[in-house]
Amino acid sequence: MRLSRNLGATALTVVVLAAGLAMALRDRLPERGSDAGDPSDVFWEMVDVSREGEADAWLDLFAGEVREQLETVRDEMGEAAFRQYLRQRIAGLKGVAVTGKEDLGGTVRLEVEYVREASYETQSLDLRVARGRWRIVALGPTQEREPPVPYGTPVGPGD
Repeated sequence: MRLSRNLGATALTVVVLAAGLAMALRDRLPERGSDAGDPSDVFWEMVDVSREGEADAWLDLFAGEVREQLETVRDEMGEAAFRQYLRQRIAGLKGVAVTGKEDLGGTVRLEVEYVREASYETQSLDLRVARGRWRIVALGPTQEREPPVPYGTPVGPGD
């Protein structure tokens, strides 16, 4: 009888640990066979929800450690300040573009560009399918550059 109770307790412990591990890994491992659409759509959605200051929708575009870090930033800033940050980050943009896409086997890397009046920034975004859709799992460093011709400079014959 005692052996039976110990075996039952051990089995329950194994099940609980396995469930906990599965939950911890669900955002970190790529899903297979999922029709998650085009990873570039996540970038365009990120731009749209940033413009509206929709913090929860913006955070939902991320997964794994990067999402946890961004949630910590939001919690430290406060909801209102975080929403304002999202709006301000996008407000001064003159244009945005996806300039490259690379399949890394389970992960897709997008190269994106943010055009401002006096500069432009490039950045890489790594995406994986998590919870049924593409989500950003890593952000590369932002590299700011000065454009060869300032934004808005007239070009063409007679200029």
